[in-house]
Amino acid sequence: MKALIVASSVRADKLVAPLNAVGVEMVRVYDNGQDFRARLDWAGRVVRMALGERFDVIFSHEPGPICLLATLLGRMFGTPTVVRFRGNPWQEYEDLRSQGAVSERAARLGELCAEWSVRLADAVVPVSSVLGDAIHREANCPREKISSVPVPLDVERFSPVADRQALRREMGWDYEHVVSLALLFKYVQKVAGVERFLPVLHALVEQREDTAVVLAGDGQIRADFEARHRELLDHPRIIMPGWVDRIERLYQASDVFCHFSYFDANPNVIFEAWGCEVPVIVNDYPPLLEHMRDGETGFVLGNDADPAECLPIFERLLSDADYRDAMGRRAREHAIREYSFESIGHKLLALIPGC
Repeated sequence: MKALIVASSVRADKLVAPLNAVGVEMVRVYDNGQDFRARLDWAGRVVRMALGERFDVIFSHEPGPICLLATLLGRMFGTPTVVRFRGNPWQEYEDLRSQGAVSERAARLGELCAEWSVRLADAVVPVSSVLGDAIHREANCPREKISSVPVPLDVERFSPVADRQALRREMGWDYEHVVSLALLFKYVQKVAGVERFLPVLHALVEQREDTAVVLAGDGQIRADFEARHRELLDHPRIIMPGWVDRIERLYQASDVFCHFSYFDANPNVIFEAWGCEVPVIVNDYPPLLEHMRDGETGFVLGNDADPAECLPIFERLLSDADYRDAMGRRAREHAIREYSFESIGHKLLALIPGC
C-alpha cells in the first residue's frame, strides 16, 4: 500500500509513525513556509504528486486550503481520501477571534476548508469521539463516515527514568516532589483551565514545603496570564521555565502531572506522562476523560472543587510512593497497549477504504 500524506506541519508525524509501523509506504508533502510563494510551491507539489504517482490513499492532516486541494484531487482521480483532525477548528477559530488574533475572513476560510474537506473525504478520523461529535454537528458530517483514533505514543521516547531525583537536580528542580503542567499559551479556553486550578496548586506548595509546581510552556498570552495572576505565581516553588527542551524530561522528573483545560480534543500530554509512569490529574472536561481511568491511571477533579477537596488527592499521591508508583505502572501498561505506534497504525489501516 502506498499513501500520500499532505499536511500543514511536521505534526503529521503522529500520523506517519503509526502507518510506518504497519508497513505503509508513504510520500510526504509538508508545508515549508508561511508566505504566498511558499504555499503556492506547496500546492504545486501536491498536484504533481497526485498526477505523477499512483496512490492507494491520500491522507490530509489538519484541514486547510492545501489539504482541501488534496481531498479534491483524490475525488477527481478516484483515490480514497482520509482527513485527520487533531483538534476542533471551529473552537480554535472562535478562541482566536475572541483575542483578535485572527480576522473574521481568515477564520471563516479555515472553517470552510474544514467543512468541505469533511464533505469530500471518504473517511474522517478525529482523535477523540468528542471531537467526532463536534465534526458531525459543525460540518453536518454523517456519523458513519467518522471513526475516532487517538494520538499515538512513542513508548520508547516517553518512558520512565531510573532516578527521578537525579534528573530533577540536573534540571535545577532539587525538591523532593515535583508536580508539573505543560501547555501552549495560545488559546484562552486552554489557559482558563489552569487559571481555575491555580489556587489549588498555590495551596499545595503552601501546604507542602517539599513540593514544587513546574508550569512549563510559552505563547503569546503567557505575559497576560502572569500579569493577572502575579500574586499566586509569585512563589519560590511555583516555577515557570518556559519551553522545556525534550519534553519527556519534564514528565520523567515529575511525581504527578496535571492537565487542566476547557479546550483540548485529545491532549497527547496525558499519554506522554503515562508513558513515563506518571499519574495524571485532570479536570472534569469530556475530551480529557475519554481515556482516563479515574483512580487507576490518575484522578479527575470536579470543575467546582475547592482546594479542600483537591488537596487530599495530591497528598495521597505525593505521600505514598508505593501507591503512586503502582498507579504509574498501570498507566504505562495502558498506554503501551492502547496507543503504541503499531496499535494506532492498525486502527488507521482498518479505516482506509478498500483495506
